[in-house]
Amino acid sequence: MRGLAADGLRTLGPGPLLALALGLVWARFLADVSGDLAAQAAWTDFVARHPGSADDLAWYGGAYPAAYSLAAPQLMALLGVRVAGVASVVAGAAFLALLVRRSGVHRPWTVSTWGAFALWCDLAAGRVSFAVGLAVALGAVVLALGGPPVGRGRVVGCVFASALATAASPLAGLFLEVVAAALLLTGRRAGGWALAVPPVLVVAGAALLFPSYGVDPNSGWTVLVTVACAALLVLLAPAGWRTARVAAAVYALGAVATWVVDTPIGGNVGRLAMVLASVPFLAALCAPGPRRTLRSVALALAFAATAYWVVAADLVGLPPRAPVPAGAAALGDELRRLHADRARVEAVPMLNHWESWGLADAVQLARGWNRQLDAQRDPLFYEGTLTPDRYHAWLRRWAVRYVVLSATPPDVAALDEVALIRSAPPFLRPVWQSDSWQVYEVTDPTPLADPPARTQRADAAQVLLTVPIAGTIRLRVPWSRWLAAHGPGSACLRRDGDWTALRVGAPGTYRLTAPYAWPPGTPCRA
Repeated sequence: MRGLAADGLRTLGPGPLLALALGLVWARFLADVSGDLAAQAAWTDFVARHPGSADDLAWYGGAYPAAYSLAAPQLMALLGVRVAGVASVVAGAAFLALLVRRSGVHRPWTVSTWGAFALWCDLAAGRVSFAVGLAVALGAVVLALGGPPVGRGRVVGCVFASALATAASPLAGLFLEVVAAALLLTGRRAGGWALAVPPVLVVAGAALLFPSYGVDPNSGWTVLVTVACAALLVLLAPAGWRTARVAAAVYALGAVATWVVDTPIGGNVGRLAMVLASVPFLAALCAPGPRRTLRSVALALAFAATAYWVVAADLVGLPPRAPVPAGAAALGDELRRLHADRARVEAVPMLNHWESWGLADAVQLARGWNRQLDAQRDPLFYEGTLTPDRYHAWLRRWAVRYVVLSATPPDVAALDEVALIRSAPPFLRPVWQSDSWQVYEVTDPTPLADPPARTQRADAAQVLLTVPIAGTIRLRVPWSRWLAAHGPGSACLRRDGDWTALRVGAPGTYRLTAPYAWPPGTPCRA
């Protein structure tokens, strides 16, 4: 056993051990529910509490966990978010060490150890789903680049790993397409196709079953920096790095495409460069040869800049840590006293996004923590034209009865909203406050279910309502094929514009849920 450990250390170097040590530090001291980790925790809790539900009604009136990730929430629910995060960064560091060692670069331990630190920086930012997907993606690349001959078993393993990586994180699958394109363009077709096809099939299948049309905001600066990293690698990589050069060129073209065409990728296109661009620059810098050349200076500057990027963005630029905010228990008690679970609540997004997790199990939130869905369903917060009339109309459209405002700094997409609320518009009436929170009631709210129906409770997994007469009731729940109605009489659902209409054959109490079932939902046939 001691000999196996020594062999593993000689092969992989200290990178995985560093990743383990730093991962444990993250799990113990840094893994608060804030930033991206708030979204991971919210999806994980939903999957753990409601494993049979396809639609999370606690966010945006309904959001598909599977559209975010097909596999990561389940893994995090099984292992715990922290354990999954630590395991993924250690596995990613091990696969990266194998890639570096097999590539024949000089000083592989130095390069792979830095790579382990860069992977940990991404984990420290709370992106556990991406960390899981990236670790499996690196494993797929190890199989694809294992050298000839490419046997059937290795191809099958590569196909499975690339599909699993995409199921964990569609963004990791997208980055696999960059490697796949480079392999295909350099003549390594078996590995290239094994990496290229599964992500397309996984994403297409998820889009058909769980359509989500959000757009992630992008910036010219993100695209410029990403393209610059790729261009520098093309120019500065050693002569024998043909595949790396082609991959960098493909990546640059993809980054430009996300600027030209609005997509769910958006600003996430820079993630690969931010996390891993410093690794090939360091590897090239460690290559034997003259040190005092213009190329060496350029490589050193490129490494320094990309190393600064990952540290500044993922460590220095983190949102404030988020232990349970002061007064959170009192806020929960007040929302229960107000029966806020009979309508929706607009919890104004905080900078650390604690509200998207901390309140999601108690009430249905009008928003959540998914930038793509937020920009698609709530564009008024991104257009710079938020007026009292537009905000009032938005509150009524989404059946919001209560608005919750924290005293902590708001998200960038909530700055105008906070200023508007504090200007005391006539349609918001203060009903409760503490040192940390304020609750406002909308003076003329739209009910979640049109009269004469009455909502008894609305939570993440269901809407429970009383319908006193047979007929059709419009619900302010975004239409989904997975929605199903249950009750004492015949009940079915149909699309009513953006919303859902419930048709019942008898009065009584009905439940609206979204179970995984085939055929999905209970659609009206006529």
